[in-house]
Amino acid sequence: MKPEELKVYADFMKEYELDYMEVRKGDFSLVLGKKGAMGRAYSNRPIEKIQGVDTEEILEEYKQPSQKLENVVYIKAPLVGVFYHAPSPESEPFVELGASVKKGDTLCIIEAMKVMNEIKSDYSGTVSEILVENGKPVEYGQVLFVIHLGASNGPSPAGAKG
Repeated sequence: MKPEELKVYADFMKEYELDYMEVRKGDFSLVLGKKGAMGRAYSNRPIEKIQGVDTEEILEEYKQPSQKLENVVYIKAPLVGVFYHAPSPESEPFVELGASVKKGDTLCIIEAMKVMNEIKSDYSGTVSEILVENGKPVEYGQVLFVIHLGASNGPSPAGAKG
């Protein structure tokens, strides 16, 4: 198994604040646990499975540039690089907390190998969280923004990702 495939499971554990996780699929078996959690998992409580979790679906979601849950969309970094809120240090940020965005609006820039890559929104809504500080490095798949979709601000049907 490649390290980037393991990262998906580690991120899942972190997101759901799990101390222990065991994945079995055919002949494949993976056991993950936080330091000291493995003993607790085996001795103090029965191992619980999370009902309705499909590992293939998790892997596929991780590969998507955004993830939609109910009225919220998580915009993820499509590449590794340095995150910038604005086109230059003296410019205003592309978006701020609480700002309304439309499909196609630039949210930020990620610099990778001296190339400035504009990250655009695939959705219309309101920026409810900005999870990265200006000038900080970002990883592939890292959540950058949380956008709340209003009742009339749903994604455009043509080419919407989710």
